[in-house]
Amino acid sequence: MKNWVRKSTFIFGVAAGLTLSLPVSASVLDYWAATGWTMFADDDGIVGPGGGGQAFDAEYLFYKKQGNMLSIGLQSGFDLSDGSQQYYGANYYAGDLAIGFNGDDYDYAIDFGFVTKDIHGQNVGNGTGNQDAAGLYSVIDWNNDIYFGASSPFAMDEGVLVASTTGANGSSGSSYYRTASFDLTALGFDVESISAHWTMSCGNDVIEGSTSVPEPSALLLMAGGLFGLIGGRKLKGRKKA
Repeated sequence: MKNWVRKSTFIFGVAAGLTLSLPVSASVLDYWAATGWTMFADDDGIVGPGGGGQAFDAEYLFYKKQGNMLSIGLQSGFDLSDGSQQYYGANYYAGDLAIGFNGDDYDYAIDFGFVTKDIHGQNVGNGTGNQDAAGLYSVIDWNNDIYFGASSPFAMDEGVLVASTTGANGSSGSSYYRTASFDLTALGFDVESISAHWTMSCGNDVIEGSTSVPEPSALLLMAGGLFGLIGGRKLKGRKKA
């Protein structure tokens, strides 16, 4: 099991406007229902521990499984188009999506391919120009230099690419969404459950959740049972006729 905490700073003096936990209201975007996602984390509607309003609201997590392809989706008031948000003259950055499999710690991360910086303005990541290629990584080290350390882990400081990802992104109203899909066979083990966690460089808000992931064999057995049941009913109907 890897050590997912490298460093975590607790800073008592925080930027103006980031210290109050404020209630916000964010609806689930139509995108998720239209493309068949399942929600597995719903934020409580309070931006905390740092506040800052809708611009820092971590809202929902979703997943979808098709064959061996697993997709994870994030909805947030934080700008996920390029992963950065300006507030009171300061720039803040989206963290990586921390992932745990089968009840383990957050040993993996989905990097959306953003330029990521910590609260000190230092680049985070091990890619060329400190911008890692989008993908699923096995994490060696986490960077947790954020204002509110309770929101850690924040972003991968060093990791090894496990699988490339594809995805989509967009926005509606004051919310943004971004997805990442990857082939589970790249992991080399069966996935029964996943956990996910996401925050931004200030740590003003955080969202996390866990869900079981149905195995393809279980889905096939279920489908086979349903077809068998339907076929049996048809056969009985023919005999009666």
